Amino acid sequence: MKSLKILLGALIISILLLPGCGNDKSETIKETKTVKEVSKISSKKKKKNDKPKKNTTVKVEMTINGDKINFDKADPKYNSVVVLFNESFQLKYIDMKNQLILIHLYDSKLYQSTPITFSTQIASLPSKEQVIVEVKSSKLLINVSTSDPTILNRAEFYKGNVVLEEFTEEKIVINFKGEGFPGGSNKGKDKLFPMEGTIVIENYNVHDARR
Repeated sequence: MKSLKILLGALIISILLLPGCGNDKSETIKETKTVKEVSKISSKKKKKNDKPKKNTTVKVEMTINGDKINFDKADPKYNSVVVLFNESFQLKYIDMKNQLILIHLYDSKLYQSTPITFSTQIASLPSKEQVIVEVKSSKLLINVSTSDPTILNRAEFYKGNVVLEEFTEEKIVINFKGEGFPGGSNKGKDKLFPMEGTIVIENYNVHDARR
């Protein structure tokens, strides 16, 4: 009996020493690590593609409350960036006079084809729906300089259409026409004024935050 136990023990030890046996855990760890490393490589490539491009150009033709608004070239202190999300994008442009154009477009079919017309403005939605946007809509906010360089007038689009006419990796064209209100005013939405214009941005910087 004693010799039988010794024989069985030796047999078990020899089986465990065979290649591939008892290493399932280490192989799983190795495979998981490889997958994570591939993900990191993809992330690095993505960041490389997000490097700012040179010579971003923006052409703006805009009239607010009957006044023609002139925008200067981009301020190099700021990156005029387009941020891409799964179902939306944000465009931010600041010129040398510290004037601002901020645009948000939300649509589940945003990356399929153009033109796309946004007839619902986020500023017109109830407050709770402005925080978490779940409908096809747009936000257009403009800060323009005044005779006093320390004061900026804010105008926000409230009613009308924003049209994404063209959307490629190198060029975005947006038209808008309707009415806006002086942003920041408690009763601003009671003081609507006409707003219309065209915004063309080329060779823009992009950050792709899609997952």
